[in-house]
Amino acid sequence: MKPVLDIRRADDVSALFDFKCGVKSMDDFIHDHENGLDKFIKLHLSKLWIVYENEKAVAFFALSKDALMLNSDDRRTIERDKEKSAAFVAPEDADKLWEKEKYPAIEIDYLAVCKEKREEPGEHLGTAIIQKIAQFAAADKLSATMFLTVEALDTKEYSAVKFYRNCDFEFSEVAQNKYNYEVMYGNQPTTRRMYKLIIPIDD
Repeated sequence: MKPVLDIRRADDVSALFDFKCGVKSMDDFIHDHENGLDKFIKLHLSKLWIVYENEKAVAFFALSKDALMLNSDDRRTIERDKEKSAAFVAPEDADKLWEKEKYPAIEIDYLAVCKEKREEPGEHLGTAIIQKIAQFAAADKLSATMFLTVEALDTKEYSAVKFYRNCDFEFSEVAQNKYNYEVMYGNQPTTRRMYKLIIPIDD
């Protein structure tokens, strides 16, 4: 049974006072009021949403607008999923669509689920949140949104890559080339850029 999500907009992180997801770097970022999540929200760089259960904050996510660059490898990846690509664009319009340099997206800047919920068996709360974000984006009346994007945390301490892969996110080939370049020259990026195609809801 899918959880019923009580999601509310927040202008600050006060509801996250005792929130812990169990990933130290993220928990430190949440509770750093000088340079962490709260500063990010107050600068209007992202919008914060908090998920409650019995008035307790059990998860949160922060979203902003993005623009996704894709290359021919990305196009082939998308077109392999015939069902999605058919709903995404009519065959006669495909070439015109792929002339774009970049595509409208919403970026998941941050997403965290409290440690207790992460350890519960059954459907992951984070998966339900991704589905809800996709629904929000697909129903957006203000602007077009074709993709969700994320810089998935990928460090020795913790990697979110598997989670996002399970939510049907793909690696951006454009970003993958940059990632390979960084690794080649001895740098180790701490995030992996990924994207998920969403199908807009018709008016």
